[in-house]
Amino acid sequence: MQFWTRERNDSIAQVAFLVPFNGLLIPVEVKSVTTGRLRSLHLFMDAAPHRYAVRLYGGIFGVDEIKSISGKPFTLLNLPYYLVGKIEDYLKWLVENFK
Repeated sequence: MQFWTRERNDSIAQVAFLVPFNGLLIPVEVKSVTTGRLRSLHLFMDAAPHRYAVRLYGGIFGVDEIKSISGKPFTLLNLPYYLVGKIEDYLKWLVENFK
């Protein structure tokens, strides 16, 4: 696994992890609360050639269809911490069911 950083003079954006999956690099943000803007994730998704992202957090399982800051639609998998060991299974499910 790797992480992603975008540095500019006025700001730094970071995504916690990038998970290689079927030739794609899926961004994974880790958050301790269920709310949050996920700004770095949005910036990554604007540049990504796919539409899949993951948020690991203390909430419940779910999928959201959202738009990045610049308006690019993407699918966000909300995965509770306890399912992190099954992330590849859930990524497979996500890609098969949300094209």
